[in-house]
Amino acid sequence: MASTIPVPPQQTTQAHVDSGSANANPTWREAALIAAARLARQRERFTSCDVLEELAKPDVKTHDLRAIGGVMQEVRDLGLITSVGLIRRNDKHSRGATTLWESKLYRQSVQTTVPESR
Repeated sequence: MASTIPVPPQQTTQAHVDSGSANANPTWREAALIAAARLARQRERFTSCDVLEELAKPDVKTHDLRAIGGVMQEVRDLGLITSVGLIRRNDKHSRGATTLWESKLYRQSVQTTVPESR
């Protein structure tokens, strides 16, 4: 006989990301957005771990650091970064693959050499 116990629908990965971001400390979320934008101006490529390291400096906390996924997607949706694929990481925030983000703001400064005058 088949079970009649209702099974709740499985949440999608995106639903989990959205939930984590929505439940993050609003002050932390804003600081994370600012840190990600700052890194996008300073670096050609970076990961969410780099953003979390920037956030470790100020005294702003949230209860679940997985909220960084939603923040990174928001920064992507703002057109500041784009995903260039997954990379392997083994640090305090990830033991597997994580997204490598490429900045759309970063411009390498062109160093021009000036001949020495004699």
